[in-house]
Amino acid sequence: MNTPRLSKMLRPHPDAALEYWFFKVNAGPVALIVDWIARRKKFESVIRASVHSPLGRAVIFENRQPLFDEYSLLTTSRTAGQAGDLAWDLSIEIKSEWIAPDIFPAGLMRMTDLFLVSAPIALFTGWTRYGDRRFELDRARGMISHYWGRALASEWWWVSANQFDRDDVAVECSVFRTGVWGIPIRLPLAYLYLRRGGDRKLLIAPFGLANVFGAPDAFEIQFNHPGRLPITLLARGHDYGDFGDGIVNTLVGDLEIRDGGELIATARGTAGLERRGGA
Repeated sequence: MNTPRLSKMLRPHPDAALEYWFFKVNAGPVALIVDWIARRKKFESVIRASVHSPLGRAVIFENRQPLFDEYSLLTTSRTAGQAGDLAWDLSIEIKSEWIAPDIFPAGLMRMTDLFLVSAPIALFTGWTRYGDRRFELDRARGMISHYWGRALASEWWWVSANQFDRDDVAVECSVFRTGVWGIPIRLPLAYLYLRRGGDRKLLIAPFGLANVFGAPDAFEIQFNHPGRLPITLLARGHDYGDFGDGIVNTLVGDLEIRDGGELIATARGTAGLERRGGA
């Protein structure tokens, strides 16, 4: 892994109808996720910021043109910006490989309506301020991601966590339905990244091999893969915020990871959980 390659992972795709860049981080009493959103067909540029803190729970939307400049930025080494009563200036240290979930030849042929790259583990150092309260971060764990394409997936469940009762565990998973070549056929796809000590897996489940049961306050993802026992994520969420577009998100969920019948790790109040679509 080298810096030029990392830099390319956040490069813009100006031909894409929509594009999102975001980071999330949990640091003791504060957790935040910030998205830079380009909706090019609508000529919209929006910063969406969501914060959990002792001062309260808030989701902030702010139109911004240009979307990125010296005061509003996300790179693989730094992020800074302000949205409403929230401000931040944080250095970033990538601590995991980048992942780019793909099922050949879908990416090569640009079949699916959305493409994604992500760094499931990153360390954030600096400060964030919400209202009149400032919080210092010292190598707090989080992640950064970037996705773009023709349209958002019509439905998804998303889980991201890297602060468990074991330091050597991290997970990122999404189960979603996407259009193909702009046709809204709701193709079911899923990916699971699991880091467990020195073992790292990126599993892809096409055509319904991943199943989700439950609702945002309590749900289970069962990830099946040929030749191995299922990996199960058991999630409980609360303090969800409304992100618009039918999306709800929390950064203070609980999560258990099970490999077959074995409990791998537990996160309490540090799991990112997100849902779009459904009843």
